[in-house]
Amino acid sequence: MGSKQSKIIEDSTTLKSGAAYHASADLNETSVDVGKSVATTNSESTSTNFSSECPMKSQGGSFGSSLFKGECPHRKKKETSFNIVPVKQDKEKESSSSGDSCPVKTASISSQVEYNVYSQPIDPTNNMPTVANQLPSPMQKKILSSERIRSSIPKGGASEGSSWVYPSPQMFYNSLARKNKLGDTEESDMESVVALHNNMNEKTWAKVIEWEDVLNPLGTNNGGSKLLKFMGRPSDLSPKARIKNILFSHPIPFDRHDWTVLRPDGEEVRYVIDYYYDESNASDEEGSGMPDLYDRDAVKSILVDVRPALDSVSNLYGRILKMPYARHLDKSTKFDPLPMIPSNILKNQLFESQRVWAKIQSDVAEKKENSDGIKSRNMILNAQDLNITDSEAKKIAEDFAVMLQRCKDFQSVVDSCDSEEECKFASIGLTKCMASIICPAQHSAMTDVLNSIDPNIEKLEDDARFDTVLQNMNICVQGQSERAKVAKKLHPDVFRD
Repeated sequence: MGSKQSKIIEDSTTLKSGAAYHASADLNETSVDVGKSVATTNSESTSTNFSSECPMKSQGGSFGSSLFKGECPHRKKKETSFNIVPVKQDKEKESSSSGDSCPVKTASISSQVEYNVYSQPIDPTNNMPTVANQLPSPMQKKILSSERIRSSIPKGGASEGSSWVYPSPQMFYNSLARKNKLGDTEESDMESVVALHNNMNEKTWAKVIEWEDVLNPLGTNNGGSKLLKFMGRPSDLSPKARIKNILFSHPIPFDRHDWTVLRPDGEEVRYVIDYYYDESNASDEEGSGMPDLYDRDAVKSILVDVRPALDSVSNLYGRILKMPYARHLDKSTKFDPLPMIPSNILKNQLFESQRVWAKIQSDVAEKKENSDGIKSRNMILNAQDLNITDSEAKKIAEDFAVMLQRCKDFQSVVDSCDSEEECKFASIGLTKCMASIICPAQHSAMTDVLNSIDPNIEKLEDDARFDTVLQNMNICVQGQSERAKVAKKLHPDVFRD
């Protein structure tokens, strides 16, 4: 799926419902998930509590049964979360919260405190968020690139010359996984998803600048406007989009972003951006899924409607007089707005847009019901994980057989441990052994983190990274164990000795 634009966009409900487009261009992670490059949806931090789940040691002491039972026998009266960190345990941890909001929450310009789209403070010297965002997700199967590309979009509220930085494929994948928006999107799709997302961010910013050149020409000649912050609002229909839909049967946008622009004189101007999908213009050509960053015509299937919000009289004046004058009489701009009335081809896509809109609203309602953001154990796996073929069941059975044999010595250490502290370290060793076979990406990340830590230097970021990779590895082992249970139920013959 990675090289054809139409395949990436159509097969991924996440893209069309705003999840994949909601990426965030980080743009420091913010971007429009192809639409989110620019506005990322709010991310939910999903934490899994392992206080009642111990895949290490069963009451009977057997390794195999412990994979499918919940009690952790080495815990005494006081329960201890399995997400333990043997390194520098006395040091207070800083937890990074994945904020549910897409805007880059920038404090006052004078303080210049910078945040990424997950509402985490970033280091202004390198514009990078916490390293946890670059670590493999719990159920991820393949290692993804952590390389990030700098955008051409100047960053407001930051040092002169700063620009937004797009998320890496790994960060984008993590964002979708956190929001449970992966759908059928696979790791192999990420390079193309990110390329589309970045391209749409650049296209959106170019349109914003066309407006700014007309509405604020003096500012253009004095350094130009910058993007201060942005917010993804996929579940909020803009007034213009609503009017187009009701009066002219125009399809509903799959995403909406609000961008706040900072002008050289300090004025902040909000822009409303609607993203529409036109299936008839999706390209099937090889390579179309990897558009050039600055090619505004590369992705014809995504239509961008950009305009300043009607927050002031001057914005209203600009929309009804200044821009039309510049376009039709003065001929001083190349800005080309989307028409209010859709073509017949677009009208034929109304039903599909309504289906996507209903899915977005359903997701929002579900999110409110689970406002604590914590998934229960049976939500570690998605529907695709539970649809296990015969060949997949055979591979699972083979991997678990190898794991049982290779990790039996680690299991013995867990079985014989006495103190709580000793059992913690033994459990980590066993989990790491298991992950090396059934969760290779997470095991590799753990190994990299351990190798990068200097035992002579204490760093909070090292603690945070270790916490994250250990938790992800635990979740993956638990998830794969659950998947093995499902496989055994669906294909019992495969698991018979």
